[in-house]
Amino acid sequence: MKIVIQKVTRASVTVENQVISSIQKGLMLLVGISVNDTKEDADKLCKKVVNLRLFEDEVDGKFWKKSVKEINGEILSVSQFTLMAKTRKGTKPDFHLAQKGEIAKELYDYFLGLMRSEVGENNVKDGQFGAMMDVSLNNDGPVTILLDSQENK
Repeated sequence: MKIVIQKVTRASVTVENQVISSIQKGLMLLVGISVNDTKEDADKLCKKVVNLRLFEDEVDGKFWKKSVKEINGEILSVSQFTLMAKTRKGTKPDFHLAQKGEIAKELYDYFLGLMRSEVGENNVKDGQFGAMMDVSLNNDGPVTILLDSQENK
């Protein structure tokens, strides 16, 4: 799994001119699932996402002190198969490493369930799996981090 994390002050997903999800302070996630990913990858990255210290302490104002879980922040997660693109040859992206739809959705839903159990059902929103989505966000910092469950395996 690959996840692009962006610390945001707000984010939303629109499908067919309708806002389907929106959050305020928290994290915007783009989540890519490869043919090699398992529930163990989802477990590993969920723990990392919800515990990564990306937020400042409200009392002393120091950065990198609190996690999204500790600030009761929100998460907006969007499935993003294009994160699996290989671009070494030519100019057309190769998506063969992206997991097939039904299998990817099952693992993606598992990942969402893990995050909801960690930070609260109402604090985790998502896009529409497989749809063309317009994603809007206000990156805070800006802070953008890439996680890859295949690193150090």
